[in-house]
Amino acid sequence: MTHNWGIIGLGGIGSQFAAALPKDQTLYGVAAHDFERAQAFAAKYHAQHAFTDYAALFADPNIDIVYVATTHNFHYENIKQALEAGKNVLAEKAITENLAQLDELIALAASRQLILMEAQTIYHMPLYPQLIETAKDLGKLKTINVMFGSFAQGKPNARLYDSKLGGGAMLDIGVYALSFARRFLTATPHLVATQWTPTASGVDGQSTLLLNNANNEMVTVALNLEARMPKLGTVAYEGGYYSVLEYPRSQEATFTDPDKLSQVILAGEGAKALAYEAHDMAQAVETGENPTLTWTRDVMAIMTAARKAWGFSYPNE
Repeated sequence: MTHNWGIIGLGGIGSQFAAALPKDQTLYGVAAHDFERAQAFAAKYHAQHAFTDYAALFADPNIDIVYVATTHNFHYENIKQALEAGKNVLAEKAITENLAQLDELIALAASRQLILMEAQTIYHMPLYPQLIETAKDLGKLKTINVMFGSFAQGKPNARLYDSKLGGGAMLDIGVYALSFARRFLTATPHLVATQWTPTASGVDGQSTLLLNNANNEMVTVALNLEARMPKLGTVAYEGGYYSVLEYPRSQEATFTDPDKLSQVILAGEGAKALAYEAHDMAQAVETGENPTLTWTRDVMAIMTAARKAWGFSYPNE
C-alpha cells in the first residue's frame, strides 16, 4: 500500500532516506526553516511539495507518515507535534534524549492509535531475523560483546561535541551498540555498571557499560568518540558464536562452532538499509503492529540510566 511521506531534517541522513524511499511509497512533501532549501531538496528528490515550515507540513491532511531527521535535541518536540497532528512517525536514532520523553511520546502515539518507530537500521536489516532463527539450535545465549569507535576529533562535525544538540558518543553511536545487543537478548536488560570520560566540551567521549538480564545474558559495550574501533559485535551461545562486522548495516555474519569451524551467513543488502526501515514502517502503519518499539524503549532506558550514573545531562533536560 502506498503512503504519503513527509521529511523534516534535510541534512545528510534525510537526503539518504529520500533517495532510498521505496518506489511503492510517495515522497509527498519536505520542510525546512529555509524555504529555498526545502524547494531545492524537493526538486532533487522529486517531492511533490515543499513547505515553508514544519507546522505547515504537519497540518497537511494528505501526509500519512513523517520521517524526522533533525538533530537529537529537537526529536521530542518534532515528534510530539507530528503525533498531535495525527501523523505516524519514523524518527531517526536516537529517538529522544531520555526515557521520560520517549514514554510520553509512546503514550501519545497509543492514545491516537498512531505508529511511532525508531529508524534503527539493526531492527530492520534482514540479517538479524536470520541469525535469531539459526540460533534456535545453539542452546542458551551467554555473552554479547559490542564495540563502536569513531575518530571524530578534528573533523568538521561540531554537532558531536555540542551538548545542546545532544552530542556525545551515547546518542550517536552507543544507540547502535545497545540496539545490536538488545536484538539478541531474550529479556529486558538492566545496567549493572558503567564508566565514562568526558571530552573537553563536556559530552561523553568514551564509556563502557555492563548489562545483565533475568536470563543471565551478559553484555559488555565499549564506545569511543575519539579513537577508531571496529563496529564489531560478537554473540556467544552454548553452541557457538556469531561475529558481525559493520553491524549497523551488515548483510554478513560469521558463525564459529565449538570446534572452531566457521561459516558465513548472508542475508539482505547493506545498501538497502534505509529502504528496509521505510518498508517496515509502512507495514506497521497498515497492520498496527510495532514490534521494535519495546527494543527502542529498553535501549533508551539503558542510555538514560548510564548518563544518570555519570552525572551527565543535556542543557534542555
